[in-house]
Amino acid sequence: MDKYSDELSQDISLLKGVGLKTKSLLCEVGIDSLFDLLSTIPIDLINKEETSKHNFEDGNYIVVSGEIIKTVKTRSARPNYILTVSSKIGIFTVRFIHKIIIFMNLQRGMRIRVSGNLIYKKNKSEFIHPEIEIIKDGHTLEKIIPKYSIRGRVSQAKFRSFIKQAFSILSTNYRFSCLDNYFHKEFNSMSLLKALKKLHFPQGDFNVALDEYYTARQRLAFEEIYLHKHEFLKIVNEYNKKQTYLLDISKKDLELFCNSFSFNLTKGQRDAVDSISKSFISSSPSKVLIQGDVGCGKTIVAIIACFYAIKNNSQCMVLVPTEVLCLQHFETFNFYLREYCKVAMVSGKSTLAEKTIIKQKLLTGEISIIIGTHSLLFNNYIFNKLAIVIIDEQHKFGVKQREKISSNYTKQPHLIYMSATPIPRTLALVLYENMNYITISDKPSNREITETVTYSDNSRTEIQNIVLKHLSDGMQIYWVCTRIENSEDDDKHSINVFSENIKKIYSNYNVSILHGKMSADEKVKIISNFRLGKIDILISTSVIEVGIDCPNANCLVIENSELFGLAQLHQLRGRVGRGASKGYCYLVHSTNSGPDVIDKLKYLETHHSGFDVAEYDLKIRGTGTYMGNKQSGMPDNYRVCSINDIMNNISYIKNFKYELSSSEVNGLKKLWKVKRIDEVQL
Repeated sequence: MDKYSDELSQDISLLKGVGLKTKSLLCEVGIDSLFDLLSTIPIDLINKEETSKHNFEDGNYIVVSGEIIKTVKTRSARPNYILTVSSKIGIFTVRFIHKIIIFMNLQRGMRIRVSGNLIYKKNKSEFIHPEIEIIKDGHTLEKIIPKYSIRGRVSQAKFRSFIKQAFSILSTNYRFSCLDNYFHKEFNSMSLLKALKKLHFPQGDFNVALDEYYTARQRLAFEEIYLHKHEFLKIVNEYNKKQTYLLDISKKDLELFCNSFSFNLTKGQRDAVDSISKSFISSSPSKVLIQGDVGCGKTIVAIIACFYAIKNNSQCMVLVPTEVLCLQHFETFNFYLREYCKVAMVSGKSTLAEKTIIKQKLLTGEISIIIGTHSLLFNNYIFNKLAIVIIDEQHKFGVKQREKISSNYTKQPHLIYMSATPIPRTLALVLYENMNYITISDKPSNREITETVTYSDNSRTEIQNIVLKHLSDGMQIYWVCTRIENSEDDDKHSINVFSENIKKIYSNYNVSILHGKMSADEKVKIISNFRLGKIDILISTSVIEVGIDCPNANCLVIENSELFGLAQLHQLRGRVGRGASKGYCYLVHSTNSGPDVIDKLKYLETHHSGFDVAEYDLKIRGTGTYMGNKQSGMPDNYRVCSINDIMNNISYIKNFKYELSSSEVNGLKKLWKVKRIDEVQL
């Protein structure tokens, strides 16, 4: 391994000023080694260039240096410490109010640099509690200061001193690494040493330094993505070497099964089935992601996939995140497949006796398809011949939960992931390049586009009249609120208070509520009654976002819609317009919503593709939460890279070559703390 990597792996405790307490504080933010320190890149560059005189206006942020010519401490209950400073642009004062003892070291004759907002009144310039830097004899202050996100563990100045020490150690012993040469040859990137210097010690013109910062940041992001992708591909290769089940059926059997439906498959569904069938007869276990908009018919494709297993005397597991979706899928799968096999369901509310019987029948192969929630993964369910695992709304399952799927079997079952959460196409190109990535972009021909309209909260009477018209036309209504309980913030509607008002307004109609704190039995009963038409208005939280199918519920009202992301609003909108009649969605926002928020909501009025919505959502939000659970949008073990780094460099990433020795790559992985990937993090 290269010398520089050995240097970078050294513990931060060797640095001056890093005692046990400071080391503990830095470890809390993931900094253990010199490399951890140097790969903590600045979140901002602060321009400390002296402000020209014509910008000295009231309220402006000013940077100016000068000599303290006078100090005054006032006598009062809240004493002030006032500095009078002479500079090239004139005399100004600096005032510190109360708790002034920490500033008393600032004395007459000292040269200082002042950074802060100027108060300019009556031809007098003053700063109150600005940032002060002392200019020592023979020293010049940096004109561009990097700022770090270290969550207040240590001061910015102290952290920068640690950075300087670590960089000095690295630069003294640095030799070009294999990735330096590779990235320079392939993408004309700078060396790691130069990148770290540009990131932590910016110099010269601020705009030039800022451009160099982004170029240097890209170099670190490249290395991190390169190493993670190497680990990813290694796991993919291991996965592809596993034994699996060959699932092949005749075209005649497939046609007979599909012809038994009361509808024709869309082109997207036919293409998806064709793609899956090809993956079932390859030598490697298939890993398929069926990515489709709400209402596109992913479930029927999953049912056809199960038919392949049934015709080969094999079994299927269908995992769903909620009791409600579990029951709904059981009814749907059983409707289409009961003629060919036994379909069973297990959930958290299944009795011990029921679970015992199901386990016995799975072991003997008497049950071919089992539909279940997370409980299927943790109660020792052993299959006779598990050939396919289908995971619906896969993002609801954690990585560790998904690991358990195939841990008990010598043969790897084929994996089919289904998701209606729209992923931007550009991002999917990289995230799912190891998978059979299937997009169903069309919908059944009898489905009309849901009409979406945005309203302000002050249009309450108009909204209520619109809902009354839909009710009189025989429609059922979803009415979504942001919270269950009431709060002091009256601007955000809660179910408990809002439902009482709705019951008074629509006294001739049956109103019920649904939320996540209810028991599974309560939720199943309410949704069953809603589907049977016994409930006219269902007031709910966003719990209805996934897996509720009521073809007669064609009107959706979303209160405080400004609090939801576009992708989630699109998901909610998918609850209506699922039958033969047109759907209507009304987005109600608070009266104090800004123009940007309203423009965001109005985007949904004219755009109905989940993929278009996802692209737009990512654009206006920046990095999102498409991978992992961090707000930055990346799994926890990424130090530098964000989703935008991937999206902006797709052409580079797809051309990465892996010709380096295992020892070289493994050494760098250890440095970057690249963890083993046990499952694709979707």
